[in-house]
Amino acid sequence: MRIKRVYEWLPAWGQNLCCSFYGRRLQHGRYGAGYAQIENTAYAADEWSCDQLRAFQLKHLRVIIDYASQHVPYYRDLFRSLGLTSNSIGQLEDIRAIPPLTKETVQTRLGEFVSDEIATLNTRTIATSGTTGTGLRFPITLDVERWQWAVLWRFRRRFGMDNATWYAHLFGRSIVPLSRRHPPFWRTNRPGKQVFFSAYHMKDDNLPYYVRELNRRRPLWIQGYPSLLTILAHYILESGDRLQYVPEFVATSSETLLQNQKEAIENAFGTPCRQWYGQNEAVAGISECPEGRLHVDEDLGYVEFLRNPNGTYSLVATGFHNLAFPLIRYETGDVVRLPAAGAECPCGFGGRVVTSIDGRLEDYILRSDGQRIEGMGYIFDGVTTVREAQLIQKRVDQVLIQIVPGQGFARSDKSRIEAAAQRLMGETTKLELSFVKDIKRTKNGKLRLVVSELDAGKVSPLL
Repeated sequence: MRIKRVYEWLPAWGQNLCCSFYGRRLQHGRYGAGYAQIENTAYAADEWSCDQLRAFQLKHLRVIIDYASQHVPYYRDLFRSLGLTSNSIGQLEDIRAIPPLTKETVQTRLGEFVSDEIATLNTRTIATSGTTGTGLRFPITLDVERWQWAVLWRFRRRFGMDNATWYAHLFGRSIVPLSRRHPPFWRTNRPGKQVFFSAYHMKDDNLPYYVRELNRRRPLWIQGYPSLLTILAHYILESGDRLQYVPEFVATSSETLLQNQKEAIENAFGTPCRQWYGQNEAVAGISECPEGRLHVDEDLGYVEFLRNPNGTYSLVATGFHNLAFPLIRYETGDVVRLPAAGAECPCGFGGRVVTSIDGRLEDYILRSDGQRIEGMGYIFDGVTTVREAQLIQKRVDQVLIQIVPGQGFARSDKSRIEAAAQRLMGETTKLELSFVKDIKRTKNGKLRLVVSELDAGKVSPLL
C-alpha cells in the first residue's frame, strides 16, 4: 500500500520508469533459465499429430499423478483410498477413476494441496480475482508460468507477432491514478514492449486521447478485455474518429468474447479479433488459429469435456506443470460448446476444436423452476448496437437488464433482447430493461455480465 501511494505521487515519467522496472523483473521470471527449451517444445507442438499430443499428455499425466501421490497430502490420502497409482493410468481416459475436484474443496482444504517439497521448489504466489467473494492465493512454479507464456506466445506467433513487437494493452489494473483528469491515460513498459491504457479513464471525453495515442504509436497489435475494447470500438464507429493505420490483429482474454463484441471490434479496427483462453490455475488453455477456430492447448493440461443437460460441456482439466499445487480433474467453472463429431480444422493443428467458450465470469440466472441458466450473452446475439450490458437478479421472478445503448439502438433491438431473454428465463420471470450511461466494474476492471443477489445464483468465490 505504501509503494502504491508513492507510485501515485510520482509524475507520469516516473510512473513509466516504475512500470519498466517492474516489467524487467517480470521478464526475468517469465523468460529466465529453462524458458527457451519450453518455448521450443511448445512451438514444435503446433506441428504434432494427435497421436504425438496424446503421447505427450499421457507421459505428463503419469508424472503429475505420481508426484501428487507422494508429495501432496490431499492426493496422497485420496489415491490410497482409491488404490490408485500412476501405473493405473494406461490411457488418458483412465483418469476418470479420480473424482472431479470442486473449487469449494480447494478453498476449504487449501493447505492440503501444497506440495511437501514447497521449500525446495522455485515458486511465487498468485491469486485469482474473486468476483463474488474472497479470491484464492496459491503457489505456482516458475516452470508452469513459463509454460503459460510459451503457449501464449505460440498463439501470438500464429499471427506474426513476437516479443520484440510493441503492442497496446487495455486491462483492469489502476496503472494511472484514478484522480487523474488529464492525459496521458497510459503508461509504458519498455522491456515488455507494452503501452498500458487505463480501464478507469475510458469516458467519452477521454476516448479521443486514446485514439490519438494509438495513431501516434501505431502498435502492431492490441490486447485487452473484450468489454474495454468494445467501449473503444463503439467510440471509433460512432464518432468517426478513426485509426489512421490497421493493426495486424486484436487479441482478447480474461473475459468471454461475445459475438456482438467481436463484430464491433473488427469493424472499428479493421482487423481480425482473436481470442485466447486460460486461467490463473494454469490447468487448461484454448487458443484461436488463423482459420478462426479455437483449439485446445493440449500441452498445458489434459482437458475433459463433461456434457451438460443443455448440450454444453463443462471444462474439467488437469494441469501438467505445477508441482507446487497440483490440480487434478479440476472443475474450472467454464463452459464450452463443441462442433459436430469428426469436425476438423484445415489449419492442421492437432489440438481438439471448440466452437465457443462461455467463461463464467458472471453469476447464474435462476429460473422459477430452480434451473440455473448460464451463457446469458446469447440474448445479445445479432445486436451490435449495445455498448455494454449487465443482468441483475434480486428475486427469482424478476431480472433487471441494464443497457448502455450505442448509436443506432432501436426499439427492434430492445424487443429482440427481451424476446431472447424471456425464452431463456421463462414466462414467469418479469423483465425490467433500464438504460444507463455506464456499468460498474469489478475491482480488477472487468465487466460482469450477470450479477446475482441470490445465494443459489452466485458462482464460486474462487472465480
